[in-house]
Amino acid sequence: MPDSVKFNIKLVKWSLDYDSSDSNDLISTPIVLQDKNGPCPLIALINTLMLSNDLNLSRSDYIPSNQAKSDAILHFKSVLLQHESVAIELDLLLKHLGDLLLEFTQDNKSGLRFEIDQLLNSLPLLHTGLTVNPNLINGEFNPEDLSTSLFTVFDLKFRHGWVINQIDNENIEWNEEAAPQEGSSSSHADNYAQVVELFNELQTFDRIQDYLLLDSTKDPKLAHNQTLIHKWLDLNRTQLTRIGLDKLNLCLVNEQFVVLFRNNHFSTMFKKSDKEFYVLITDTSFQTSKSSSKIIWQSLNSISGNDDLFFTGDFLPVLNVDQEPQEQYDTDYLLTKQLQEEEDEALAKRMQQSYDKKLVKSENQAKEQKTPTPAPKPIAKDAPKKKKKKSVCVIV
Repeated sequence: MPDSVKFNIKLVKWSLDYDSSDSNDLISTPIVLQDKNGPCPLIALINTLMLSNDLNLSRSDYIPSNQAKSDAILHFKSVLLQHESVAIELDLLLKHLGDLLLEFTQDNKSGLRFEIDQLLNSLPLLHTGLTVNPNLINGEFNPEDLSTSLFTVFDLKFRHGWVINQIDNENIEWNEEAAPQEGSSSSHADNYAQVVELFNELQTFDRIQDYLLLDSTKDPKLAHNQTLIHKWLDLNRTQLTRIGLDKLNLCLVNEQFVVLFRNNHFSTMFKKSDKEFYVLITDTSFQTSKSSSKIIWQSLNSISGNDDLFFTGDFLPVLNVDQEPQEQYDTDYLLTKQLQEEEDEALAKRMQQSYDKKLVKSENQAKEQKTPTPAPKPIAKDAPKKKKKKSVCVIV
């Protein structure tokens, strides 16, 4: 019988006051840590729930709208605290999450989009992987989707920032690489306007992928459109755009926690103030050394991530804390980047395999119909591929 899946728990101390001198002002929250290729939907949900509740309770004027829900979260928190030094098993996490779900749906059964039993039976998907379908126009997810319901049932917002800018082209590389259609007088600006029009028509990532799989061997216009879409997806493969960040800033209030989907990962994001975003660090590598254990947040203020910095629990830059050596900072940063790159590479391989299977099936169907067609043009290496059941952050 295989060993059971377990998760480490880390007690983080944090504050909104930029001052860690008074321990009484610190909020103590247990968070679930993620190992390499770990189940980030489950971790993001639990951590966002714990941090949101602790933030509310820290406010002197806060009165719970539902005391039973608040008590249930506090009970779950006590369970996590009991495993601060001993890892907690997946089955136990799911059991208590299921109990919490029953409490959250107690007074709102008529408003649920799915039956309670269906939601309970779907909780393991938070570990094995969720199917998500982001809308690349409004930065949201379909509220009818199961993945969205698994977050909203716990009163959590589920957002992303992978949105096309319908007015200004944010990619300076577009004019260099996205060549106009051969034999056409269309300009780079016309091509970008065409992509915007296509995205407004298709809206969601799944519909865009369906469009990319259409046979374009005898349709030059379709082939050109597919090339343009591939180019935009490739240039924005971090799944975050400047306009997407602006939309997040508009739809979220200050001092709010949400579940963020980016780079095929689910994470806990905190909007501290206007245009000030932080992502919770959950890598187990940040639990080991004395210096890295102080790192709780990473700023989210750039599309590439190159300008993002690490921060302590009270939102102070790590390099200003106890004058930590630059070498240690670099080591921790590079380790996190390495884990991210390894997981992204594994995910890319799974997505490529899914696309290849779809391509083979399409070619076989064409042969059966005795309609000879040239092989479809291969898509860019880093562009997203069709995957009807996108199991993101799956342990491999």
